[in-house]
Amino acid sequence: MKSEHRFCHILALALLMPLSALATTADDALATIDRNARAAHSDAVLVRHDGKTLLELKPAAGQDSVHLMSATKSVMALAIGLLLDDGKLASIDEPVSRIYPEWKQGQKQHITVRMLLDHTSGLQNVANAGQELEGAPDLVKLALAAELTHAPGTTFSYNNKATNLLPGIVQHLAGQPLDAYLHARLFKPLGITHYAWMKDEAGTPLGMAGLSLRATDLAAIGQLLLDDGVAPDGTRLLSARSVALLTAESARSPDVGLLWWRIPAWERYQLKPQLADLLSERGVEADVQAALQSTAGRTFDSKNALIAALAKPLGPEWPQRYGTEITGRGLKLSDLYDIARGPVVGYAANGYMGQYLLVIPEQRVVAVRLIHRRDTHVAPRDDYGGFFADVLQLAQALR
Repeated sequence: MKSEHRFCHILALALLMPLSALATTADDALATIDRNARAAHSDAVLVRHDGKTLLELKPAAGQDSVHLMSATKSVMALAIGLLLDDGKLASIDEPVSRIYPEWKQGQKQHITVRMLLDHTSGLQNVANAGQELEGAPDLVKLALAAELTHAPGTTFSYNNKATNLLPGIVQHLAGQPLDAYLHARLFKPLGITHYAWMKDEAGTPLGMAGLSLRATDLAAIGQLLLDDGVAPDGTRLLSARSVALLTAESARSPDVGLLWWRIPAWERYQLKPQLADLLSERGVEADVQAALQSTAGRTFDSKNALIAALAKPLGPEWPQRYGTEITGRGLKLSDLYDIARGPVVGYAANGYMGQYLLVIPEQRVVAVRLIHRRDTHVAPRDDYGGFFADVLQLAQALR
């Protein structure tokens, strides 16, 4: 498992979207998604508008459940909303030390549940999660023992280790494991019965990844959020307050809510001038510096387009190179590029290799794309990094 690393008025969207996007018909947009999904070797694609299926690419027989990778985090976050609804957690600003007393000393006493959910806990984290976390016998204990890299609540830093503490919190407060709690409170009422959840040797479901679902079931979760927590049969499963809380902007990053990514109508990335001194000061290797500098003078209209430009000179190992030389040296994308973002129009679960769930409330669109892990996977080609942009074009055509 590797980490990777992403509502407004219709009038504002119409003014901000490119003219070509506004001219696209729904049929054209669907044809684009179909074509690009197949080119990226997608195993499952499902696009729904107000509950009606517009496009579905079905996986091969026996291959219907797909490992969601880090999109697991977003599903796990629903359990925190349920704890709030059930009165088992008073607030997401509750200190973790009230659940795990070993954190009552030092700065860890200031870490809250919210900080685990919005990646601001400050816990030490390595760029490649697999190096430290895969195979660890007890991921909750590993997270509890982590040192601090930043003061709690001060810095956004995507953190797999910290999210692995959340299943422990759920089990402590709910009185049952994370997977059992979600099964009883969400999965069973939604008819989700075909799933698997990886566990560590201590028997705790993983928080950073590990859940396998079918595209139809992931879409059902997206539809639940779209309908503010109400199931298709009219039963309220999650409060509207919890749904809003999960998708509200984090204090330290406009890109995230609580383990859900916030998707803007558009983005623009331009390399910052005079970056060489900063990169050299941080000890970034020459090949990564050269890859960054190769993007100078260009404007990228999405993070995925930028990633594709960086991946080309760095080769197949670009995720590890970027993780080690940029993230691992304490640098963020905003340190390297000037970023402009349009209004937020949706929210998403996002996983390694291109596991996506996108919800666009204004146009009532739910879209899923999944792909199995295989040796023939070529990134970024098979990641289908343009999926969100393609679905946003469809949403505009449907308005």
